[in-house]
Amino acid sequence: MAKSLHARLVAYRPFGERIGVLAEPVSFSASMLHNDDGAISIEYSMLSGDAQAFDRELTDGLEVAVEVSDGNGFKEPDNARFVITGRSGKTDDRTKTITYSGQSIGWLLSKAENNDSSHLIADGDNKGKRPFYSSNPGTILKTLLDENRQRGGVATGLTLGFDTAKDAAGRNWAKKYTLYYSLGTDLQTILDALVNGGGCDWRTSGRVLKLWNADSTALSRDLSESIVLQLARDISEAPFEESIADLASTILVEGDNNLLFRMDNPAAPTPWGKWESYSSQGGVSDKDTAQAFMQSTLDDAARVRGQYTRDLITSGVDNLPLIDFHAGDWITAPTVSHGEKVRVQEIDLSMRQNEGLSASIALNDIKYDASVRQAKKIKGITGGAALAGSESGTTVSTDHDHRVPKAPQGLVVQTDAYIGSDGFAHGLATIMWSAVTEATNDTAIEISNYAVEWKQHKDGAPWHAVGTTDKLQLGFGNLDCGTQIEVRVRAVPTYSDKLGDWSAVVVATVESDTTPCSVPSKPTVSSKLGVVAVHWDGKTAAGAQMEPDFDHIEVGEGINAAGMQVISATQSGQGDYVITGLTGGSQHSYALRSVDHAGNRSDWSAIASVTVASAVSPDEVKQIQKDLADNQTALKDNTAKLTQARKDIQANKSNLDAASKSLAQAQTDLTQARKDIAQTKSDLTTANGEISKAKESAAQAYAEAHSKNHTFRGPDEPKDNLIVGDLWLKTQKYWTRWKGEKNNSPSLLADFYTYWQGTPNNSPSVLVPLSDRVIDTLVWDGSSWNHLGYADVERNADEIAQAKSDIADNAAKTTDAKKAAENAAAAAKNAQGTADTANGAARTAQDTANAANAAAKSATTTAGQAKDAANAAQTAAESAKKTAGNAETLANTANESAKSAKSDAASAKTDASAAKTDAANAKTTAANASSVATQAKATADSAAQSATDAANAVQKANTAAAAAAGVANGKADVLIQSTAPATSMRKASTLWIDTTNGANTPKRWNGSAWVAVTDKAATDAANAAVKANDAAKTAQATADKASTAAANAASQANQAQAAAKKAQTTADGKNLIYRGPDEPNHDGLKPGDMWWRTQKYWTRWKGEKNNSPSMLADFYTYWQGTPNASPSVLVPLADRVVEVLTWDGTRFEPFDLVANNILAAGTVAAKHLAADSVTAEKVKANAITVDKLAANSVTTEKLVADAVTAAKLAANSVQARNIVALAITSDKIAANSVTTGKLKVTEDMTVALLNVHKIQASDIAANAVTTDKLAANAVNADKLAANSVNASKIVTGAITADKLAANSVTAVKIAAGTITSDKVAAGQFKGYVFTGAIFQSSEAANTGMKLNSTALQMWDSSHNRTVYLDGEGKSNVLTGTFQTRTSGHRVRISPDYKSHAIAGSETFTGDGLEFLAYKDSIAYYNYPTVASLIESNQVGLMSELDLWSGYVSKNDPAAFMSLKSKPRAKGGTGSGVTSQVYLHADTNYDESDLSKKSSSWLTMHGVGGSGASAYLNVRSDSGSLCEVGVHSQGAKARAYCTASDANGEIGMVSDISAGYLYLGGYLGGITNRHTFQSTNWRIYQNATLPADFTIPQTTWSWTPAKYGRYYGVCNADLNFGSISMHVCNTGGAGSMQVMGYNAGNGTYKGDMYVNAFAWLVK
Repeated sequence: MAKSLHARLVAYRPFGERIGVLAEPVSFSASMLHNDDGAISIEYSMLSGDAQAFDRELTDGLEVAVEVSDGNGFKEPDNARFVITGRSGKTDDRTKTITYSGQSIGWLLSKAENNDSSHLIADGDNKGKRPFYSSNPGTILKTLLDENRQRGGVATGLTLGFDTAKDAAGRNWAKKYTLYYSLGTDLQTILDALVNGGGCDWRTSGRVLKLWNADSTALSRDLSESIVLQLARDISEAPFEESIADLASTILVEGDNNLLFRMDNPAAPTPWGKWESYSSQGGVSDKDTAQAFMQSTLDDAARVRGQYTRDLITSGVDNLPLIDFHAGDWITAPTVSHGEKVRVQEIDLSMRQNEGLSASIALNDIKYDASVRQAKKIKGITGGAALAGSESGTTVSTDHDHRVPKAPQGLVVQTDAYIGSDGFAHGLATIMWSAVTEATNDTAIEISNYAVEWKQHKDGAPWHAVGTTDKLQLGFGNLDCGTQIEVRVRAVPTYSDKLGDWSAVVVATVESDTTPCSVPSKPTVSSKLGVVAVHWDGKTAAGAQMEPDFDHIEVGEGINAAGMQVISATQSGQGDYVITGLTGGSQHSYALRSVDHAGNRSDWSAIASVTVASAVSPDEVKQIQKDLADNQTALKDNTAKLTQARKDIQANKSNLDAASKSLAQAQTDLTQARKDIAQTKSDLTTANGEISKAKESAAQAYAEAHSKNHTFRGPDEPKDNLIVGDLWLKTQKYWTRWKGEKNNSPSLLADFYTYWQGTPNNSPSVLVPLSDRVIDTLVWDGSSWNHLGYADVERNADEIAQAKSDIADNAAKTTDAKKAAENAAAAAKNAQGTADTANGAARTAQDTANAANAAAKSATTTAGQAKDAANAAQTAAESAKKTAGNAETLANTANESAKSAKSDAASAKTDASAAKTDAANAKTTAANASSVATQAKATADSAAQSATDAANAVQKANTAAAAAAGVANGKADVLIQSTAPATSMRKASTLWIDTTNGANTPKRWNGSAWVAVTDKAATDAANAAVKANDAAKTAQATADKASTAAANAASQANQAQAAAKKAQTTADGKNLIYRGPDEPNHDGLKPGDMWWRTQKYWTRWKGEKNNSPSMLADFYTYWQGTPNASPSVLVPLADRVVEVLTWDGTRFEPFDLVANNILAAGTVAAKHLAADSVTAEKVKANAITVDKLAANSVTTEKLVADAVTAAKLAANSVQARNIVALAITSDKIAANSVTTGKLKVTEDMTVALLNVHKIQASDIAANAVTTDKLAANAVNADKLAANSVNASKIVTGAITADKLAANSVTAVKIAAGTITSDKVAAGQFKGYVFTGAIFQSSEAANTGMKLNSTALQMWDSSHNRTVYLDGEGKSNVLTGTFQTRTSGHRVRISPDYKSHAIAGSETFTGDGLEFLAYKDSIAYYNYPTVASLIESNQVGLMSELDLWSGYVSKNDPAAFMSLKSKPRAKGGTGSGVTSQVYLHADTNYDESDLSKKSSSWLTMHGVGGSGASAYLNVRSDSGSLCEVGVHSQGAKARAYCTASDANGEIGMVSDISAGYLYLGGYLGGITNRHTFQSTNWRIYQNATLPADFTIPQTTWSWTPAKYGRYYGVCNADLNFGSISMHVCNTGGAGSMQVMGYNAGNGTYKGDMYVNAFAWLVK
């Protein structure tokens, strides 16, 4: 396509920005040359509108670029940037036209010189010169330019488009030279010399200097087929220049070291005879080299030389200069008469106003171009630098760069402390240094990266690699705070195979954590029964969670912060601290302060005060004593009355016979009733079983609904049955410590760690199982486990936890209400009789089963919904959102169920006749509502968990963002917002992620402004933090909504339960029963409501009796049989009813259970009572009146001895007919009570006397009522006066557990040492420290596990000790097989390692360290292993260490190394043992046939009693690679292959420094492959050889070579000098022929010998 050339000029400031286009030049001309500087000339009128660019002094500097275009935009071609260096004009020129002149920007190299005197040679032939040894052009130029740049020279504005290893095309440098430059040599001269020496070509692109390998096709393109210029079409004029002036027929060449020779040129034309020439080649002392230099000169001197200039047409043509071709390209153009391939040497552009643009090119033909280059090359050799006697230098590809970078300077180490994810302070070090630009030989060198190492600042400490970086700083953490470290750095070169020198070592002290945690919140204090409880809610004074490095709380006592004394330092979190032994009524003040892992203590919290409440007041003690005294007096009176009553009753035995019979029948009837009740209970048990099954079905369905995701906990990666969303709470597997000296002994593993609570070796130690230590949280995304971090959103997590707690409380209240309703219902059913109770229980069971089935169906539906939700979940936030949606649906369901329950309850109230049925329905509906609310709570919990996980991800993202931005991340504040942080947050530890316009830019405060962190790792981490924060907010909002919905559901369920309870109460007309340790709220109580008060706490001393805190538990335990030898029973105190009370309208009073409280009138007949079942304590005082006893019904055998006391007899109930004849004896009559007038006593008189003269206390004689007078159990609680029972009245052992009221046994009541291990239930001690204790699984010696203050020990079933771990670590023992994890990649230490010989029967046993490896889930065919073998099945005991590479798949290549000391026969020792070193590598380790694989092996033997041997073998029968080499490299490298004894040494030595190969020993050969053949051969015996005699051919033969043939030489071995011998027929495989000649005048007589030598060739 035809196109036209356009050009313009653009001005630039020196090494600066663009000024603009010079639009109106009068004229300009510019030249762009190949490998040379061009020039520019510009005429410009200062009257022009664009003249401001030239309105400056020459010293201000100006750059001008030529830009060209073919109509598609202007661009600057190569070599088209010029610097203006001169100007000229006429002062009287009215047009003010000035001519500006300049050179190509490459000309500036002439202003940079070799001026560094620090690298000159001190002596020798090149003394005072700058050497470059074996250096390529890139190294030479870059070194000199870098030095100039450091001096502030012209190189400061030039960019290099090459380096010391590669040219501008990215190809390795092809040539290298040894050059010596004098001081003051400018860089342009040096560059020209390199170009002329064939080392490189160059161009400039703008201000970029580019170098290529000479004749690189990337620079000098061959366009001869595509760019063809023709006369008239592309070329307007075609001048040419040819010359024979340089023809020469003979040239005299002179070099160094007296080199002088002449070279003829027969091809040169000689019209005027031979033309002579002379050439001096300084620096060349070798004739062959000089001839090689001169050959092209001779060729060129034999022909006509030509150069051709062509004026080009620049419009309407296909190919344009500087657009389609450039200087240096090869094109096709006409020379003299035809077109040929020529190089564009120069392109010239010129323009004058009103004349347009013109262009011309200068062309060299191929031969002329080569001759020009050759001529320049010779000039370069003789004019500056010696090329080490080589025509074109040494090719770089045959050698490597071995230069060593200099050591980095200016190393600075800064340290800081941060809090790690483990909550402990660690050190962070940031190191900075200066860039390395030179090698130790002072040449420029490219640096790939820098390697950093550190170690502890103490003798013998090893260096640790930190890593590498291409930056000039690097940070690393996990250092021990307060320690001193040493740091060093060195450069890693890009191309050299030598690492740089280490920098000077810098010692730094790692910063310690000095920032304490926040001040704790104010404690809550309370007192009860002489005990003070200090409660802490686990939060800071601001209500936030404590920092990650929080360790424990100290409890202090004092009136102010200055006087606060620490009384406890063991509080590790939320909870209570109990103080005992305080005086009642005294006032005490307490405060808290936090302690972090580093020991930093916060300020004291706000102080809380309390007055100690007394356990028993003095007035109460006095009252008790007074009541006891009164009761003792009353007891005496009652005893006397009781004695008289017994005497009276004794007389009624006959009348009681009938009663006895009636009671017998009652006993029979009661027995039958009991059987009926037992059957009813059995039926009820069956119904309960059905209920349990239904509940199990519901639970299983519910579990299915919530089991779509799993939560794994443990150190090893879960592998099987994973689904998206599964969580892995990764715990720490092992904790390591040194067995002995640090860094100088084995490391040991443990699955726990311990720490002192206070002073080491002087305070309790705490054992922490690592299985409880979660070190990371990960979520399964379908292909891999992804990390979830720990978020700085504890407040949100607490709010979620509080919501969950509230839901749990509501659920508990619902359960209590439900129990209350069930209790009321049970009371109603009991009132209906045994049969009705059974039927009611069955119906209740059926209703409950139906409700459970309905719940199961609902759970099944929910399971389907959960499955769909799990399949649709993509992220944790989405999962939380969907889970919350499910929770909201369940809550709505619960609301509807609750409304239905309310409606049922309302119906129950309005319809009294159907109240019972409606109440049952309300109860069922309320149960359904509670179930659904429970599901809503569980789903809300799941949503809260998802929100917590998302929040954790925010915290980890924040931590990563802070670390990436260089902020110590333990206590850094990470703010994600669009507005600038508040003034208080302007500090170095704040990372602000600016979310303006979604940029998410990480910024740090530099002391005066917020500065963006531009490192990509930091910006990526910031984006991740913002995304995690958004996801967490979404998840939290959704979880809050779910929690609210669940709470509403629970509230509605509670209302439903209340309605059901109220309906039940209405139906039954009975009172409510409350059960629990705390007094029910008085609101809503009505007289008759009952409170079954349960025991709340069980107390014991934490340490010494009356001198340590008391601890509370909500259970107690007891042995079923012998202590420590029978099962123990745990009794929850919630099940232990210690008192029954009833509400009297104002308060709860103790409740006496009597018949009319539980039995309907007339329901218990005599037949229901068993014999002796109605004892004294069962009968209410005055309850048995005369009308209750049938005549003769109460016989003697029906009454328990002493059961009928005076209090049981109603007034006038004992009449004369009730008294057995003769029952009233004299001892029954009081003194003076029977007068003479009373002796005739009628029945009426008896009644009258008893009515008038009741037996009073005064009627009973003192001490008349003795122990034998009281019936068993006759004296009960209401018979005892207050304070009548003191310590002396109580039999030893009489007070058992059930006799003690709740909380009656306080700390002061328990004797020291009385609570033994059998009194403590399992699992009671959590968070306590035990000092001096022994924890053991068995009391037997050498059995099970024992942990004491000395060590942890374990024994196997044979009582062999298998584990011993002590605190010092010097005698630790761990036996058996150990693995670093249970599956996947892991390390296994095996004490029973077995091995075998490949393709052999020998087997070995020993110990192994195996590295189990997997490719995905498939195990490697063989694992890498390090093994110690100690026994062979063939030779017995041995010693061997093996190192085995293993391999992935069967028949893969592998390697093996063995070091062994092994008997040659079983039981061998000493000389019968062979030591061996064996190294083996092959291409198929499973193949035993060596001919079917390639192998190499090294075998070294020390054979006891025989000697030693060493063999290096390589075998490959397939024809593939099979090599063995011995190579030594270095300036003084030597290689040996010799054998020696006491007599000397034979063999071969190669010495690179001497350049010699040394051989010693006789010359031998390998059969059929002798390299040399030699002989001293007597070919004639007693011969006569006359003068001028030709000695005939004679054959010398030897064993023919299998391959190849021999060439040889020979000579006569005689003392007759005129006879010569030579070879006349060589090249045979087994012989050669010799012949000779006697050239003398005499005759030789005697034996004739010949020395012959032959060598084998291919």
